[in-house]
Amino acid sequence: MSEYTFPKGFAWSCATAAAQIEGAWNTDGKGPSIWDTYSHIPGKIKDGSTNEIASDSYHLYEQDVALLKELGVQQYRFSIAWSRVLPHGTTDVVNQKGVEYYHKLLDALIANNIHPVVTIYHWDLPQALQDLGGWFNRQIVDWYADYARFCFKNFGDKVKIWITFNEPWVQSWWGHSGDEKMVAVHAPGGFPLHSQWAPYLCAHHMLLSHAAAYHIYKSEFKGEQKGQCGLTLVCAWKEPATSNPEDQAAARRAFQMELGWFAHAVYSKEGDYPLVMRERMAELSKQEGRATSRLPKFTQKEIESLKGSSDFFGLNYYVSQMVRERKPNEYTPDVCQRLRDGGHVETVLSEWEQFGGKHSWCRNTPWGLRNVLNFIKNEYNNPTVLITENGACNEPGDGLKDFGRIKYVGDHLKAVSQGMTMY
Repeated sequence: MSEYTFPKGFAWSCATAAAQIEGAWNTDGKGPSIWDTYSHIPGKIKDGSTNEIASDSYHLYEQDVALLKELGVQQYRFSIAWSRVLPHGTTDVVNQKGVEYYHKLLDALIANNIHPVVTIYHWDLPQALQDLGGWFNRQIVDWYADYARFCFKNFGDKVKIWITFNEPWVQSWWGHSGDEKMVAVHAPGGFPLHSQWAPYLCAHHMLLSHAAAYHIYKSEFKGEQKGQCGLTLVCAWKEPATSNPEDQAAARRAFQMELGWFAHAVYSKEGDYPLVMRERMAELSKQEGRATSRLPKFTQKEIESLKGSSDFFGLNYYVSQMVRERKPNEYTPDVCQRLRDGGHVETVLSEWEQFGGKHSWCRNTPWGLRNVLNFIKNEYNNPTVLITENGACNEPGDGLKDFGRIKYVGDHLKAVSQGMTMY
């Protein structure tokens, strides 16, 4: 046994999302979300379950808070369901019972000395806004800004850490790609006819929405509420499969087209999308006979608005991948758009410990987390990092036999500790 230490003030937390746990999908005035709609489509969810009840946290939140207290965490990250407080997605109609629910949850957390960390958007767009085009509609930047201001105004006296978006990369590809069998398995369910451009437009509008919310908080609320506002991104560490220059470049490009897609615009000195991504997408678009790139362009004003628009770096990390350059004969029809655009192949090694069954994507690669943290430190001028998600699924039927997950979390905590003691 070895001892791994963490500095004073290091915070321990748990995290959830509204659509995962709340249930009460049409209770007390809540409007439908895209996940409500999607989970009710036969065949979309593997076991046929829906989020009608889920963990029923809407009714059992006091028990949840008691469990958090028993666990001894200092923070609890949860998300506000947009359509629970604004059933139509706009501030024209406010569901007061939804507002009261989050106040009761916040009060219970604070009473137990657990600091709330609140995600404003965790993939559950109001269906009413999806019907108007959702993240493809440029007007959503204004709709989101109004919603964020509503949250800051109503809950900001009890919340000191705000997260504007959770994993916009996942929402863009897994919700808005057209490759349903390969990628688009999240709400709203993908757009097969538009898979080449849909994820990029969705992501573009999310970034603009993030910047709008950040500046609203900074200019209208931060001075009085004394909180922080940031963004949570997800990535898998991309390890080059070989020492060949082509594979080395493919791994760097893949990482920039995943983490850098969003992080470069917010945390880098230059702003904008990563140069390697802009060049790659411009060349592909030219080959496809397009007049403009499939990757949207920011105005200079938008670039400046996004730069520095986060008080911390929220990071979700689960797994690493081996990456190599994709050969010309490997662009077969079954290759999803994301990997075609990236021009690479992703694999995992058989010796990497697997959790969640033989078909699970979950592997134990704690060294990758340390590499990501080092990259963030060196690439983005050492921002404060909040690891907002990390964990492993267990084997089906394991119940509370969490030995595998305990090992996974323990190994990753060691990697974090080792990385922190280096500096």
